[in-house]
Amino acid sequence: MAQGKNAYIRYKVLDRCFRDSRKRYYMEDLVEACNEALYNYDGSSVSDRTIREDIHFMQRQAGGGIPLEKKYEGHKAYYSYSDRNFSIQNLPMSQSEAEMLSDTIQMLSRFKGLPNQEWLNATLVQMKSTFNIGQAKASYVSFSQNEDLKGLKYFTPLYEAIASQHVVSLEYHQFGRPSYNRIIHPYQLRQYNNRWFLVGWEPAVAAKIPLVVIPLDRIDDYRILDKEHFVSYQEDIDECFKDIVGVSLRFNEPCQHIVFKAYHPISSYIETKPIHHSQWVVERHEEYNIFSLDLIPNYEFETIMLSYVDNCEVLEPQDLKESLVKRAKNIIKFNVTQ
Repeated sequence: MAQGKNAYIRYKVLDRCFRDSRKRYYMEDLVEACNEALYNYDGSSVSDRTIREDIHFMQRQAGGGIPLEKKYEGHKAYYSYSDRNFSIQNLPMSQSEAEMLSDTIQMLSRFKGLPNQEWLNATLVQMKSTFNIGQAKASYVSFSQNEDLKGLKYFTPLYEAIASQHVVSLEYHQFGRPSYNRIIHPYQLRQYNNRWFLVGWEPAVAAKIPLVVIPLDRIDDYRILDKEHFVSYQEDIDECFKDIVGVSLRFNEPCQHIVFKAYHPISSYIETKPIHHSQWVVERHEEYNIFSLDLIPNYEFETIMLSYVDNCEVLEPQDLKESLVKRAKNIIKFNVTQ
């Protein structure tokens, strides 16, 4: 295996160790962590001399200029970042890294056209556009991403907490209310409508709510509780979301059969951009189409239906129709000039 690839793996391991605030990493710990990763990758190993050379290189500007602190406990030294938010993975991409990424994209491109791999095509286009891979001197494709969304700084540490199965303590606030503490066993990060959400188990409410969904933009702070026992989720989390639109979970509620009439040209738009995977065209007419859905109605679904309500008519069920009418009346109440 090429030494360059092994070095990349060692740098990533060292970066993770230097950011870990839960443990002190002495030289033998760093060597052990790197050798474990290398053994799992290709069966190789390195000495403490190599790791020391890696550290010296990472401290140089060419190696990232890491803000490393070397502290002593007795006669032994341990290493950590002075800035725990620093990571070499957040550094700008070098020319050699860009070339490696370009090679990776070309390799992945060979899989284009395989059944059920449509997602890969969009991902490759996004990667090429984002990193300007190839001959393009400007980005030809723009992807929607709210870079100013509050809470995005918690994405990486929460991702790492999920991967390492650590319980987290969150300072959380509801809009217009003071923040309070929530103990969460994190399972998944989920995106919807350009916002990120943490899905997890919260012991304080578990008797009523099996899974909680927490917007990252309402988190004020977080802390890893490494001494707390992590409780794994035994079921398929994606199954919990398959009968809804968005992220507002509904437990112990049955799916409803929803039928609505959509007039042209909105009907064509709805058909090409399905509201839910269960969507089906029941009837086609010259002026309208009739669609059916089987899902659990929630706030996000109603919001989508309201965006079409001037060209749609809900046929069943009646309670959904009444709920939309109620929200529509509030729209009139707050927006019609007296």
